[in-house]
Amino acid sequence: MSFSIGRWILLLAITLVDTAAVGQGFVSPIHQTDVSRVEILRPASSEVLSGTVQIIGTAVDLDFKHYEIAWAFDPAINDLWHDIQTPVSQQVRDGVLAVWDTTPLPDGLYLLRLRLVRNDDSFLETQIRVQIVNATATPIPTEVPTATITPLPGPPTTGPSPTPLIQQPPTRTPRPSQTPGGPTATPAPAILEDSPFQPQRLQAAACTGVWGTAGIFLLLGVYGMIRAAIRGQLRARLWSFRREVINPLYQRGRRKTERDDNLR
Repeated sequence: MSFSIGRWILLLAITLVDTAAVGQGFVSPIHQTDVSRVEILRPASSEVLSGTVQIIGTAVDLDFKHYEIAWAFDPAINDLWHDIQTPVSQQVRDGVLAVWDTTPLPDGLYLLRLRLVRNDDSFLETQIRVQIVNATATPIPTEVPTATITPLPGPPTTGPSPTPLIQQPPTRTPRPSQTPGGPTATPAPAILEDSPFQPQRLQAAACTGVWGTAGIFLLLGVYGMIRAAIRGQLRARLWSFRREVINPLYQRGRRKTERDDNLR
């Protein structure tokens, strides 16, 4: 009976020591009597996280090999998970499982997974959903209105004294004097030496035009005379050919026809 009471006192003392160790942040040792347990205590499900976060929980099993902590986008794309740290081969109960730096990740929903792997490569796991919010809104500075100082009305200021007007005596305007000898003739515009409108050049151009026109008419007359002469000779030759060649042939054929008619 005394042995049973002493045993219960010992177990109660061990429990009190373990509870005190957990409250101080220490991990209690794993006993062979503990059953399999995989649990994430903090952060809680749907909790908003920022900065560096401690992941606290439990990963114990009688056939324990190691545990893994990983994260993935929510929802997980192609079941792609990213390890927060390398696998840990030491069991943890109600202690720090890993430290997660969330600052490189964009704000949004994420999945956090704790997986316990046994010696036969079977595993137990649990998942929670969290939200990361690292971006903070930039505060808009509030403009402080500045006080406007209104000057008090003082004594009236004397304006400038009027400037007296000084009248000048009228000045005689001289009239233009006439030039002796009458109006001046306007000089004729000078003609440059290389201008094509010089009288000599105009006279030479006119003579060239006259002689050119006369030459053209002379050539046309000669052409007409030659053409008439050629046409007269051609006509004379045609009459000679008709008289000497065509007419005799015609007469000979006619005689032959008359002879054939007589023979019939």
